[in-house]
Amino acid sequence: MTPQNIPFIPHDAPFTHDQRAWLNGFLAGLFSNASAAQTMPESAGLEVAVYFATQSGTAERLAKKFSKELKDAGHTATVASLSDVHPAQLAQQAHAVFFVSTYGDGEPPDHAKNFREALMLDSAPALGSLRYAVFALGDRNYEQFCAFGTELDERLIALGAQRIVSRVESDVDVDEPFAAWTPTCMIALKRSSDKAPAEARTVAISSSSKSAPLYSRENPYHAQIVERRALTASASGKLTMHLALQLGEALSYEAGDACGVVACNDPSLVDETLSLLAISADELVDVPKAGKSTVRDALLHHYQHTRLTRKIVQAFAERTECKVLSALLPAEQSAHLDAFLYGRGLIDLLQEYPGAIDTAETLFAMLPRLSPRLYSISSSPAKHGSELHCTIGVVKYRSHHRERGGVASTMLAERIGAKESVPVYIQPNKKFRLPADSNAPIIMIGPGTGIAPFRSFLHEREALGHKGRNWLFFGERSAQTDFLYCHELRSMSESSHLTRLDTAFSRDQEHKIYVQDRMLEQGETFWRWLQEDARVYVCGDASRMAQDVDAALHALIEKHGAMSADAAREYVSRMHDDNRYHRDVY
Repeated sequence: MTPQNIPFIPHDAPFTHDQRAWLNGFLAGLFSNASAAQTMPESAGLEVAVYFATQSGTAERLAKKFSKELKDAGHTATVASLSDVHPAQLAQQAHAVFFVSTYGDGEPPDHAKNFREALMLDSAPALGSLRYAVFALGDRNYEQFCAFGTELDERLIALGAQRIVSRVESDVDVDEPFAAWTPTCMIALKRSSDKAPAEARTVAISSSSKSAPLYSRENPYHAQIVERRALTASASGKLTMHLALQLGEALSYEAGDACGVVACNDPSLVDETLSLLAISADELVDVPKAGKSTVRDALLHHYQHTRLTRKIVQAFAERTECKVLSALLPAEQSAHLDAFLYGRGLIDLLQEYPGAIDTAETLFAMLPRLSPRLYSISSSPAKHGSELHCTIGVVKYRSHHRERGGVASTMLAERIGAKESVPVYIQPNKKFRLPADSNAPIIMIGPGTGIAPFRSFLHEREALGHKGRNWLFFGERSAQTDFLYCHELRSMSESSHLTRLDTAFSRDQEHKIYVQDRMLEQGETFWRWLQEDARVYVCGDASRMAQDVDAALHALIEKHGAMSADAAREYVSRMHDDNRYHRDVY
């Protein structure tokens, strides 16, 4: 039986979103099982569902790579986003492997939130037939490291599923842990198959693969800078920069993708750090995936030391037996630890506790790897051809008597010459694409540098002759100093390509105004656009802006749609399911 022949519950059926998802999952499992029983030979390998929850694409990449390993070993593997899965489907399966990221304050990626909510319900199905493994991805610079992966693992156990191999919690450098874990998981899957119920079958949802790109974070393309200019006025309290790079035919991208910049630390900071260490700058060390490197080169290119982490503080506390540092480490002191970490780097502890770090092995064991910085691309391939544009907020501030700066942003703004090259790669963002229907209206909400992908969208739609209406909400501090791309946006407004432009400049009046306030002011029109099948896109800060915008969206739907709070939540949930609500937040 083909996927097209599997019955499903239509959207207009008299069920809630959760009821409809459960029924669709049950039908998919039931009819997929019947098909598998008719066609699957006794000698076939295992059927394994490989699921991913990703914010930047890494978890999806690993899921597809693991799926290929399964197929090469003679198994049947299906790859699916958790946005397409309901827990009821897991109850129909024998084997599943999860690759899940954590972002923000321990949250799952946006597209996995509905799955998480359904899994945590008291009504979630028993999963006694499921054998599974979890590969959790996170960033040790954040307190809630791999929180979603941990929560998922513990909830599956609580629902009766059986873990076949210990959970992996990987830092941002995922490839080495993945390579070490894969054969272990493959063996565990094979051993578990003897105990798996014969009738349990995997529900095939989607499967796709793509050849590895020529250029990647491990092998970046060196793109020449062709333009670099300030978008903010000199009187502004911050610098936002427009950067244009020449790609030629080496790399291609789509509107909505991100540009990965492989940055290096400030050489002067590295030299000052080395002056506080009793370690030779020329001593050779082994850097995973990079081979032999000098200590100086490792500090320059491979390790993050401009920000403190719990692990660094713990290492200093243990080596100095400092009670002040040790007192920050208990879980109940997390707020005090966060306050201590903010605005400090390794160099601050080296100055305060001289001699605490005396070997290269100790130094690099506590430092996280230096990760590439992802910037939303603000150019359009249809409009700008082989050029790639980024909109970059340059991070510079003074803290604890020292000038500080963002590793990548200061490198791009100050440490690379005007005609030098930048090591880059393309990070696809398939969850943040223009609608396939060129006539569909779109609403874009992007304060600050969150405007980047929407500049790309606007130029792309204009260059391709799309007729869909475009509405942009943009916010910043002041119209006089921080109105990014103001001339372009005003020109698009005058030509009516930008149908509506609503701005919120927080400091241009006595009471601060933000984009979510403008949304509520225009709530009636916003709701009318939603009724006309508008797609909503949000880009920017995850910790506050995205949450406030989401709350405003719920509020205006509740008010102007004459709905209860529960009905408004159901409406937004359907927007997610129907690919009408997209968020690229960080």
